[in-house]
Amino acid sequence: MRVRVNVHGYTLPELLIGLSLGLMVIAAATAAYGVSRQTWSNMAAIDAVHANARIALRKIREHAQIAGAAYLDKSASPNTQLSSNYSAGQPDLQGENGNKADEHVALGHWVNVYDRDCQGNQPKGIQVIRNDFKLNADKELTCKDLSPTSSTYQALAEGVEDFQVRYAQANPAAQTLQWKTADQVSAMSQVLAIEVCLRVASVTTVSNGSTASQGCAGETVAADGRLRRVFRRVITLRNRDGLLP
Repeated sequence: MRVRVNVHGYTLPELLIGLSLGLMVIAAATAAYGVSRQTWSNMAAIDAVHANARIALRKIREHAQIAGAAYLDKSASPNTQLSSNYSAGQPDLQGENGNKADEHVALGHWVNVYDRDCQGNQPKGIQVIRNDFKLNADKELTCKDLSPTSSTYQALAEGVEDFQVRYAQANPAAQTLQWKTADQVSAMSQVLAIEVCLRVASVTTVSNGSTASQGCAGETVAADGRLRRVFRRVITLRNRDGLLP
């Protein structure tokens, strides 16, 4: 006895419809993966940009807030007393140029106030630490202690395209403050605060980059696919109290 089995296959239209649906699912999954990867790249770039800015600004603020500070001199006789004023020969605040090409700021303090320089070193045989901050040719914010003759600039943060500093100079007679660049300040001893501006860019490109952005001075920065952010911080020089009544 023969058993007859009915075999039913797919017609050509059915195969074409199934293939089309499969291709649509693959295309949707590929697009979703591309969007997720781009989103992850953007988030990683944003995180790196903010991390670099945070490190740089924290280090500058740390040394600006102790610039020119007195310390408790325990060796004074017969009683302990505050140290003398910061050395006039080693100023606690210096700025240079006020332009992008060679902008830098130097902040000084007694080694007895804090014995670490901007690189975390403990210099030996010196009384003052003078940390100088500036950009290098590799778009890195660098610093070094100017007091030791053997010190060299070391990078603090990468991707820093611009570093600008403004100075709030007091006018005791007129009871006013005016923001100036370093080359406009007539007396650094009258500066009560500094404003630091950093333009930080991602190290790698994250998009085709069709939108321009603005820099620290309001200038237009052409888009090149890198993510950019401008960070501004006003830092009070705590040890300049009393310049304005």
